Amino acid sequence: MGYFWALFDAMLMVLIFGGLKSLIADKAMPGIDFPVFLASGFLAFFMFRNIVNGLLGAFDANAALFNYRQVKPFDTLVSRFFVEILVSTMATLAFVGIGLYFDFDIAVENFVMVMAAVAWLALFAFGFGLFSAVLATFFETYAKVVKVIMTPLLFVSALMYTVESLPPMLREIILYNPLVHFIEMIHGNYFATLNTEYVDYAYMFYWTFIPLFLGLYLYRGSEKRIIAS
Repeated sequence: MGYFWALFDAMLMVLIFGGLKSLIADKAMPGIDFPVFLASGFLAFFMFRNIVNGLLGAFDANAALFNYRQVKPFDTLVSRFFVEILVSTMATLAFVGIGLYFDFDIAVENFVMVMAAVAWLALFAFGFGLFSAVLATFFETYAKVVKVIMTPLLFVSALMYTVESLPPMLREIILYNPLVHFIEMIHGNYFATLNTEYVDYAYMFYWTFIPLFLGLYLYRGSEKRIIAS
């Protein structure tokens, strides 16, 4: 069911927004196969969302395993992280197969940089998920807040449009969202007609390093409490 939902969730979004775009302005993004544009963005976003949500519930779901000395709470986070990476990989391969079957233009302009962007996004998701999982141990409401904000993030993370297409005022606001920079990095290196002009790599680094550092620091000081709870 996890594999099915990872594929169906992204496919549903591609069908909905691809259909809306074809009705409103079919030539709004010349030189780009819009379903491929949508799929690359949604698959990346759902990977991020699923990693964070998976890590958020890792401690509670695997509490019984902590009775074994060799199993640490951190192990459950790493395990869930790799499971979500595997699910996302399978969903992506399924989309590639669908794209080839329907003759979409799925050629990648810079494959190495796209993979680097995806790997960086996964690391960011792990760091944020780790920090959130530890914080949610002490503040249960925090986990609910994180899950709630994932829905609005879907619409303000440049999945269905490019930053360049926005008015200057909206562009300035949306760039405060770190996910936008990751999605723009993926799109800018995937499609030859797009670029990474608005990607701030320093901003991405801070958003990756700080939650990861804080998460590891908080985890180290609260591991015993996590096991006891």
